[in-house]
Amino acid sequence: MSDDARELVKEMLLEHRGADSPISSREISERLEENEVGSFPKTRMMIREIMLEDQIPIASSNNGYYVIESEEELQDYIDQLENRILGISERKFGVQRAADQWDGEIETDDDLDLL
Repeated sequence: MSDDARELVKEMLLEHRGADSPISSREISERLEENEVGSFPKTRMMIREIMLEDQIPIASSNNGYYVIESEEELQDYIDQLENRILGISERKFGVQRAADQWDGEIETDDDLDLL
């Protein structure tokens, strides 16, 4: 997306401060007139880029994205991220354990040491 689109997304995000005022990926994509399908990958990538490069504390929720306004919102978002990390780790170890103990066939690879 262009620099103009990036700046527009940044402006939209800065207008949505606090967890009570999120903007959805769909809203952002529609204002950009992007024809994204599904989970709006270009929009999400641009938001991540803005957060990292412009050092704007952007959080997300089921309702959309917003600029963090308080230390409590920051803590809530960090807790949410840590819970997601733990969930992903549990699934990772679970699938590894299941594959190791499964009676079905899984083709092995000499270059890998998973099974």
